[in-house]
Amino acid sequence: MENMEKKKKKPNIVLYTIFMLIVFTFITEVLIWGYGSDIILEAILKYPQSKLVISEAVLAALVLIVMLLFKNSYVFTQKHEKISKGLFYGLFYIVVAVLFTLLFGVLQGGFSNVFTVINLALGCFFVGVAEEFLCRGWLLNEFLERFGDSKKGIWYSIIISGFIFGLIHLSNIYGAGQDVPTTIMQVISAAATGIFLGLIYYKTKNIWSVIILHGFWDFSLYLSNIAPVSSTTEMTRSFSIITMILMLVVAGIELLNLIPHIKDISKEPNKGLVIKFGLITPIFYILFTIIAGFSNADLGDTYEFDSLNLDSYAITRDNYNSYYMKGINQAYRALEPDASDVVVTNEDYSIKLEKNDKNNLVLTNEKTQYSVELECDSLNDYIILEDDEYYVLSYVDYTDSINPFLYYSYISKDSITNDNEFLDNIKSNMKKYLLSERSELLVLTDRDNNKSYVTAYNSDYGYYVLVEEGKMSILNRDK
Repeated sequence: MENMEKKKKKPNIVLYTIFMLIVFTFITEVLIWGYGSDIILEAILKYPQSKLVISEAVLAALVLIVMLLFKNSYVFTQKHEKISKGLFYGLFYIVVAVLFTLLFGVLQGGFSNVFTVINLALGCFFVGVAEEFLCRGWLLNEFLERFGDSKKGIWYSIIISGFIFGLIHLSNIYGAGQDVPTTIMQVISAAATGIFLGLIYYKTKNIWSVIILHGFWDFSLYLSNIAPVSSTTEMTRSFSIITMILMLVVAGIELLNLIPHIKDISKEPNKGLVIKFGLITPIFYILFTIIAGFSNADLGDTYEFDSLNLDSYAITRDNYNSYYMKGINQAYRALEPDASDVVVTNEDYSIKLEKNDKNNLVLTNEKTQYSVELECDSLNDYIILEDDEYYVLSYVDYTDSINPFLYYSYISKDSITNDNEFLDNIKSNMKKYLLSERSELLVLTDRDNNKSYVTAYNSDYGYYVLVEEGKMSILNRDK
């Protein structure tokens, strides 16, 4: 009885009042009326996840209405475990998400823009709310009502609702323009996640614990999209049996975390087993995820990059259909073929870069008519920049619907000849780097030394990937 009374004892009214006033003041003065609201509003309206934030918030509201119509409001009122217990059961997700957050957020610069991070966090939170309301709050409870509370009935409900959660991601084929192989891999992964989250929800009856796990999991994965330069990718170049097997293994590793709960799903699992699987399985999960990525993805060259201050650079943009390299010490940047006001005398060579009818890039020596077609599947942008000693040839290419590649080559003016081998060498020596998002090419000029650089600019996330010979640098517009 004494224990029961202690549990029901209410907090000191004075301390509780002070605490509530602090919370109320923070919410109203900082988040609603103060500077915090400006940050949140700008993050929602001006950054690329804004559509995700708004659409998922609307979807969450619609699912909530459906839940109320189907009399599932008990999801919010039923007796449930604390959020911390659900997070403990989902230790696997927390460990993996923390590792991915460190990788993409800290090591690859995903935290470089506070507005983008807030924007992404809000989007992932509402994804968690909408999808957990739908698949756990509504669907799982509907199945539980029909299959009953026997051991088989519970597992049927969890597994079926988990598979439905996976199949929902098929919509990314037409909704997000995602290719079929990548989507199939996502469906497999999401189904495993749905089953595990379903178990956690059933064990705790706390919808907010799975919302937090779901949102944090997505946030850690999507950080790779806002990192300036990506060293990993979910891109699938071809659908192979090996990749399918590896992804099934990855999903199986995730489902190993069900083992502590299998003996009796209605009872408290062995805490030691939960911790053991929650700490060990992430190692194998990440290992096989990397292997699966390397089995079907082209990551391009390795790279190093520094963070620079954008304030000392001037921005220019040349937009032409063709570019020329003409004559040693008589070079012109971005000359159109029919530019009548340009007169070049004593030319030793004339090499043109242009886009052909197949949307591929072609380098042509107009003296010899020899040409080479550069590696390119879906051209997005291209440019030639002249330096005192070099030409910098660069272009952005999409090899699939997700990630673009940045190609570039520093071409010494002294090395240019009319030999066919010169153009062949340019093609074979192109550097290739994987970017995380679609970018356009422009020129940044350092005001201090008047030196210009080719730069891949991501207009959605506001960062610049500056190309130097053998190195890349990141500049952020909001620094």
